[in-house]
Amino acid sequence: MKPITELLYARRNDVPFYPVITAHSGCEKTPDNSIEHIRTAIASGAEMFEIDINEFDGTLYLTHDRRDDYSDVPTLAECFGMAAAHPGICINCDVKSFGLTAPVIELAKQYGMESRILFTGSVAPDELPVLNESSADWWLSLWRSDHEPEDLENACRTYRELNGGYQIINLDQNMVNDRVIRTMQETGHTLSIWTVNTEENLYRLMQTGVTANITRIPLAALRIRKEIFGV
Repeated sequence: MKPITELLYARRNDVPFYPVITAHSGCEKTPDNSIEHIRTAIASGAEMFEIDINEFDGTLYLTHDRRDDYSDVPTLAECFGMAAAHPGICINCDVKSFGLTAPVIELAKQYGMESRILFTGSVAPDELPVLNESSADWWLSLWRSDHEPEDLENACRTYRELNGGYQIINLDQNMVNDRVIRTMQETGHTLSIWTVNTEENLYRLMQTGVTANITRIPLAALRIRKEIFGV
């Protein structure tokens, strides 16, 4: 089991159990993938923050989409440099193009961040050997809310058969229902839910046994977690 997943599963044994809060890109009304987002996420007290990653001309940038001009776009190196100074924070690296896991891992190693990153987004099967050899984690992301229940069960089965120590499914909040929760329990997986941006849904989903809530309002999420779990 990878360090981040191991940490989160260990937390599930805490009394009381409480979910991890991940600050989604653009948290607390900051610009997406900005230096302000990173600073705000770290200062919020969230255990993790999310960024989008793309590559241009050999440099890794924080951006959801490819651009014509990267002059004002933060680099992943800047992000890792900021996070490295805060040992308690982990990073959800939402890679937006295939083939980025290896260069992201190599850059993370330079900043001592390898065991504090996890990958979601565009991860191809041929990239899994690199991930299996790394202390970086990977959570399978499912984007569509119209999947049949059998699709989720098949995804969990495939995920388990990859045998890389992966345990957590990163799921659109609109896909979460009682059947999904039962499937997770039956397959030995748990959920990271995205992107939960209302207090009503945070209250509801935090009480379903999920491992992580990804949200643009981490301050409210932390307050709600405190109300529910006392932590």
